[in-house]
Amino acid sequence: MKLIIKTFCLLFFFQSFSQTVSNQEKIKNYIDTYFNYEREIIHVQFNKNIYANSEDLAFKGYVWSRNTNSPNNNTANIQLIVYNEKEEIVLQQLLFTNKGTFAGGVHLNDKFKTGKYYFHFYTNWMNNFKEDDSFVQTIEIIDKNDSYNFKTNEPNWKSATVTIHPESGSIINDINNTIGVSIKDCNKKGIETDGIIVDSKSNEISHFRTNKMGNGAFYLIPKTNETYTLKIKSDKLNILQILPKVQETGIIITYNNNLPNNKLIIDAKTNEKGLDFYQNKKFSLLIQQDGKSAQKEFSFDNKETDQTLILDKQNLSEGVNIIRLIDEDLNEITERLIYIYPTSNPITTLETKNTVNDSIALYGKTGVNQANLSISVLPENNICTNQKRSIIGTFHLNAYLENPEIDNYTYFDQENKAKKQEMELLMLNQNKSKFLWENIKTNPPKTTNHFDKGVTIRGTVDKIMNADSKYTMSLFSLKNSVFEKTTIDKDSHFKFENFFAQDSTVFILQMINEKNATVAAKIQAKVFPNQNMFPLPMQFDKTICTTEKSPDNGFKFKNPPGNKAINLNEVVVKNNAKKALKHQKDMSSFATAYKIDEGSFERVLDFIGRNGYRTGMDPQTGEVFIRSNRNSYLGDSSAPPTVYIDNMEVFDLNFLFNLSLSEVDEIYIDQSGSSDVTSRGHGTIKIFLKDVNSMNKYITVKYTTMIVTNGFTPNIKYHNSLFETPEEFNYFGTLDWSPNIATKDNSSFEIKLPKGNQKEFQVYLEGFSDDGQLVSEIRKVSLSNNTSDTANNIKPGQ
Repeated sequence: MKLIIKTFCLLFFFQSFSQTVSNQEKIKNYIDTYFNYEREIIHVQFNKNIYANSEDLAFKGYVWSRNTNSPNNNTANIQLIVYNEKEEIVLQQLLFTNKGTFAGGVHLNDKFKTGKYYFHFYTNWMNNFKEDDSFVQTIEIIDKNDSYNFKTNEPNWKSATVTIHPESGSIINDINNTIGVSIKDCNKKGIETDGIIVDSKSNEISHFRTNKMGNGAFYLIPKTNETYTLKIKSDKLNILQILPKVQETGIIITYNNNLPNNKLIIDAKTNEKGLDFYQNKKFSLLIQQDGKSAQKEFSFDNKETDQTLILDKQNLSEGVNIIRLIDEDLNEITERLIYIYPTSNPITTLETKNTVNDSIALYGKTGVNQANLSISVLPENNICTNQKRSIIGTFHLNAYLENPEIDNYTYFDQENKAKKQEMELLMLNQNKSKFLWENIKTNPPKTTNHFDKGVTIRGTVDKIMNADSKYTMSLFSLKNSVFEKTTIDKDSHFKFENFFAQDSTVFILQMINEKNATVAAKIQAKVFPNQNMFPLPMQFDKTICTTEKSPDNGFKFKNPPGNKAINLNEVVVKNNAKKALKHQKDMSSFATAYKIDEGSFERVLDFIGRNGYRTGMDPQTGEVFIRSNRNSYLGDSSAPPTVYIDNMEVFDLNFLFNLSLSEVDEIYIDQSGSSDVTSRGHGTIKIFLKDVNSMNKYITVKYTTMIVTNGFTPNIKYHNSLFETPEEFNYFGTLDWSPNIATKDNSSFEIKLPKGNQKEFQVYLEGFSDDGQLVSEIRKVSLSNNTSDTANNIKPGQ
């Protein structure tokens, strides 16, 4: 093979030596136009990915700008949709993002039955683009009433399939071809094995070996009149597969990514027949990642079958770069993918230390300043992390692949000395990127969907407005320190845009005239999240075959013992003689009086619901209701009791939704209604607040309240689940989940863990810094008998 190396300018854009400039300008304009708009991508770390349905599921999300390679501060709203195995929506949440991060979770319960669940995260802005930049995580949930079968590391040998990936898409006659081979089972698990290539006379022509991800390669100088067969014969595999037909001519893109001095050689080559066929034809070699690109024009007019470029990788972007061969009609001939690793990586150190209170301190130092991190710490033998995902793999690898590599941490593991070679094989065995040249050339995106920032509260006022009306609407919540104003238009409509409204928050609405006086009016308002469904097909990571099971790999959760404990959740003292009742004279003898103890934080609405009434929020209207249990035959039509706060009648029961017992001194409940001669409902409830001025603070006659639905989902207060046996905890438990770790000035952090009987921990660490450096570590950290023990950088599975 002839190889003539021509060294060209090592700048990011290369100086052309032939062909008119017009094609270069057109290609650059295509790239600039297609990638003109902000591109964002999401990575989400879960504390694990297998849960018992009695646990808290928790996650931390990171939003990345591909334009700036840093956290995306433009994003505020993240939509989460959860599907079950039947592809039914079982949960939806709107999540608030701040400085490129968000956190959330789900309190699992018996409604989550054994099976797979798919957590799909996306933004409204992503709906503008043809490429899928959303994030999907497959979660397995176990009903503790069911037995669980441990997964084996063995692939399903019977379902092994072989995929052939010729370099640049074709096998070309009479030149050296690099051909990728991928072997996976029906669960997409890689199969490590050996194989050979034979000709029609069963002569061995080449051989290969696939790695643990199932990727391999072999070299072949073929002839067009010959048939070649891939052959694997072992104790577990017996495969014969004919290679694609050899083409008489074509162009192959190949490269050498392992040169010293951070250099890269790219070679466009053809055979002798190609020299004649491609005479007087001009080609452009395009190297591109998002909107960053470099070009070189060339031809085969010099009668050389190899046209070679030398590049400095410092001028290329970290991650996947796409090498395209474009003809003079601006059609793509072929493409290759190449991964550019950074010249250096931040090093993370972890250290454990016993503390005096029988806990463990985990100290870390990331080598990254101003980092935002999340850490999950699991017991040594925990089996709940069967996927090893990396934030680097999401942002720099899967962001560009047509077929994302989900289990990708091995390609970024600092302890994996073969990671670059394994990445080369992965790039060879990817057909193409998800960014199609035809779309770039002819179908640029149109931004019909916007960056959502908050929600919109829209409403109407049931009052005729004059054309010159100067009424305004106030929206406030003293508890949440919110006070906003907006105008009411001539059609009696108003709206609050880009508003942070969290589900179950109670807001008060008041109409104000030009004299700044409150005006009585019937006000209706509702939250609109402004979120569209994701337009691209949902990629369900479905298992298409069963996992091989052995007879002894089943696990049964121990049933908890019968509940013999005494329930001590009552937080009031009924008719407590030691604490005098101040307002007993205001009620009839039929009333039951309750003196509220200090430290009671239950909602007043829940308290009323445990003492003679049915309470809740109507899902259709979003309004709070209180209904008498004594008239249950009336159903939802039964009248509510008359409710007073500090002897002022409350007409809007929504106010009680967030009223806490901590603010209440006394409650009187009279289901007979005899305490109020004017009572129009079923009974009388009188609430007296501790602060005599509270009524003036919170209640006015001329107001309407609204309880937020379809707003942002509040983050859960995460709790580690208790298991019945140490064995259950070791297999399924979590030692610590810390989603919001901000490194100190010296890039360090510290968390505390329960000691228990653990001698070793699995640590999963993800995050990014303000300037765009990524942190991704999976470690096993040992604890010795000494007071301090530095982490052993042991890879999981060793």
